[in-house]
Amino acid sequence: MKIGFFITARLKSSRLKHKILLDLNGKPIIHRIIERCKATPGIDGVVLCTSTNPQDSLLYDFAVKNDIQFWAGSEDDVLERLLAAAEYFGYDAFVSITADNPLFSIYTSQLLVDWNKRDNFDFIFTKGLPIGVGTYFINCKALKIANYMKKESNTEIWGPFVNRDDFFHIGELVVTNSPYKEERRITCDYPEDYALFQKIYSAYEYNTVPKVQMYLSFLKDNVTLWDINSMHKQLMPTVKALEDINSNFDSMINIGKDYAHEINHKLIPKKEIMRIEL
Repeated sequence: MKIGFFITARLKSSRLKHKILLDLNGKPIIHRIIERCKATPGIDGVVLCTSTNPQDSLLYDFAVKNDIQFWAGSEDDVLERLLAAAEYFGYDAFVSITADNPLFSIYTSQLLVDWNKRDNFDFIFTKGLPIGVGTYFINCKALKIANYMKKESNTEIWGPFVNRDDFFHIGELVVTNSPYKEERRITCDYPEDYALFQKIYSAYEYNTVPKVQMYLSFLKDNVTLWDINSMHKQLMPTVKALEDINSNFDSMINIGKDYAHEINHKLIPKKEIMRIEL
């Protein structure tokens, strides 16, 4: 199985313009993300997945300079963009992260890959870590089925399209001992988020790739740093949006089953939970 690490990246941010090009202790945010992807064991390649919008063409240089693959696809349909990139470069599955998250966990990303090797999953997600630290794993055939079933064209939030344990084989990786969980944000949406990242990265040498245990411990020892971005709450899909996605999925289940059979993907509807410590 060929497994990639896919970075979903755009330059359209309005709250913090061109945020992924901002500097973090001598390197742009997007560079920090790429180096973390490359440092993840079990990964066969890294793909920077952006859109065909001309403003996003600036990201091509970062892919070339960092010797990774580059894909420009749909602006709004992220499911379609990721699937097209996977098919073009021949990946069977991938770990996914957005370019807002330059401190995602390398450790748990590796665990997603290792767990899948023992028991093939369609989709695995991470719980028990601050927003922006956990990653996702998805099988490309499952992604193809979800993409075939969807009616939406705007899939910027794509997790609900595949996180269905009544249809797919789902894994939930739960971190039990993190000092901070989903009530905290380590993701870059606002100027205050960027200020928090600057504080964290300034605690390390230029070429350090901080481990999740390192920076969570640093934040625990410097708890007042959370005040920097505490005024912001993570924007989540509305109840109506999730209801619409689930309704769409329910109406297409039989079509999805037929398509899974057509592409020779065995559906095993169930959910497994693995609890780990950092």
